[in-house]
Amino acid sequence: MRFTPFHSVLLLSLYFAEGFPAGLMVHVIPPVLREHGVPLEYIGLIKMLAFPWVLKFLWAPWVDRYNLLQLGLHRGWIITAIGVVSGLLLWLGTMHPGHLGAWGILLFMLILVCLNFGAATQDIATDGLAVKLLPPPMRGWGNALQVGGYKVGMIVSASLLLMAIDKIGWGLSLYSMAAILVCCLVPILLFDERPLGDVSQTDERHQDGRIKSPVSLALILNTYLSFLRQPGMIYWVAVLLLFKMPDSLASGMIKPMLVDKGMSLSDVGVVTLMSSLVGVAAVFAGGGFYDRFGPRVCLVSLSLLQALALAMYSIVSGGATEMPVVLAVAIFEQIVDSMANVALFAMMMHYCRKEHEGADFTLQACIQVIISGAAGVFSGFVAKMLGYDGLFIAAGGISLLVASQVLHYFRMDPDAVREWRRLKEAPAE
Repeated sequence: MRFTPFHSVLLLSLYFAEGFPAGLMVHVIPPVLREHGVPLEYIGLIKMLAFPWVLKFLWAPWVDRYNLLQLGLHRGWIITAIGVVSGLLLWLGTMHPGHLGAWGILLFMLILVCLNFGAATQDIATDGLAVKLLPPPMRGWGNALQVGGYKVGMIVSASLLLMAIDKIGWGLSLYSMAAILVCCLVPILLFDERPLGDVSQTDERHQDGRIKSPVSLALILNTYLSFLRQPGMIYWVAVLLLFKMPDSLASGMIKPMLVDKGMSLSDVGVVTLMSSLVGVAAVFAGGGFYDRFGPRVCLVSLSLLQALALAMYSIVSGGATEMPVVLAVAIFEQIVDSMANVALFAMMMHYCRKEHEGADFTLQACIQVIISGAAGVFSGFVAKMLGYDGLFIAAGGISLLVASQVLHYFRMDPDAVREWRRLKEAPAE
């Protein structure tokens, strides 16, 4: 199947649908709950409610193997997941945050857990579909759609929802959000997954898509153990563990640092908005960069640029808090971060095996998220010990170590670059 402009619209809409509820979780619910007097200890639990994103590798093999509702191996899961998330948003719309008792808050949080579970399941199926749709020469562009769509979804939901809640209230705002998600279903409903051919070709499925052998714990373990036994995998896992850790270590302390240096919340908001918008545009530059120069040049150069970008924040923490300086540093860091995400995700697709695309991509994403999340948790402690200057310089130094690890990976597994070149030069099917 050739990758067409319709497939670009399809992937963009699906990743937008993933980012939309994420914006609600990260940027909307905490301030809304606090505005209505919800105790800080409950609000602090919000981040923990995203745990399905860390554990999604546990049910990814089911998503890869079951043709849900006979709508297509990935299509059925995506349609169902977006439908469930939309329904949960409608339910949330009936629960005004200002009128929640203790049990109401717990139910509210339980719904958010289910919402994250649905969005994470959609992510598994969407990633698996993307790996199948994207030929190697298009993976840079495809992952630009992934990162860009997700970022746009988060920005739109965060900004529009906060404004809408103030104007039309909580309920109508959530109902409108659910309606927008339903609109995201249009491309996947029009998409015919059958030309991909996987359901009828695999030895593990009957012709109608039913599983010959059920998914078991042993099968899950074998799925991931066989993935980890691929040539060069130990070196690639090391890259996954380290690549985003410096950014996670530093990024969580950027806004507190700006506030501590005397910037107003409105100025911090301007910096965040401007840098985020530039970051969205940068993902497409990152896609072109990867498709043109390949994984080695991209990952090594972006690791080095990440070191520079993070270390540059020490200039701001040292006292250079003029708006042009802060904007320049923030925009540069967001450009590098966006391009690095595209390159990393494109390379993750390289290791996804046929018939295990969703599970393999999901496992790699979870490996990355676990370590980067841990770095974010400890960033405050590091900042307290080293100061803001020391934190940002340390993050830049770790990025230099990451660049050396990436070089070591490509030295130990040169076939990765050769395979990329071979597939890039192969004629399209």
